[in-house]
Amino acid sequence: MYIGHTLPERPIPFDQFDPDFLSNWAKNTILPTIKGERQRLILQNFIDHATAECKGDFDTLMASCSRKHQDYRRWGKGDNGLMDGIQPQSYEELQAFYGNLVAFNLFVIHLEPEKFIVGEDTLVIEGNVHQMYPGAMLPVAFGIEPDDEDAVYMLTIRMCLFFIFDEDGMGCGEQSYTNGDPTPQSFVKVPKEFVPQRFWDNMKKYQEQGTGEYRDII
Repeated sequence: MYIGHTLPERPIPFDQFDPDFLSNWAKNTILPTIKGERQRLILQNFIDHATAECKGDFDTLMASCSRKHQDYRRWGKGDNGLMDGIQPQSYEELQAFYGNLVAFNLFVIHLEPEKFIVGEDTLVIEGNVHQMYPGAMLPVAFGIEPDDEDAVYMLTIRMCLFFIFDEDGMGCGEQSYTNGDPTPQSFVKVPKEFVPQRFWDNMKKYQEQGTGEYRDII
């Protein structure tokens, strides 16, 4: 699928931000067009994975991932894509990776697709990623000082993502390419009323549990 034009790399209006957009769009628009059994298998796994991730549903998210092997990488810095060991290379490392993603409220994402390709062992998406970030995470993750550490910011970045699947159709890797590192201009402060409720509910849950300090996890 190709929408027929190149998406500009710009924030979306706050009232259009929908963390369930991609999974619902893939389920309702792409899945009905796919005839191959293997392609339907990996697309359904992706839908399950994306649905769980953007709800912060850790157990369902991990159930969509292969226990056999994992290979996560983020390319674009001229290195091996492992980001000094941050990108997981096993199921156990992936548990810690996604555990931190949920605990530190980094799972609320709206992916705006421009191209969407379903193969037999790889699924590819290119488009704009819009992701909610607690202000306190910006110095940790990007070395960027926010105007307000207690605010929520929306990152917008163009990205191409390759989702990889094992012989059973389970997710076994995610490798991405970005349009450079985020800059302060990549973030906009989000009015509290436009931040999805799941963000606040999850923050309250983990504050009550006590998650400790933010760590360099992305």
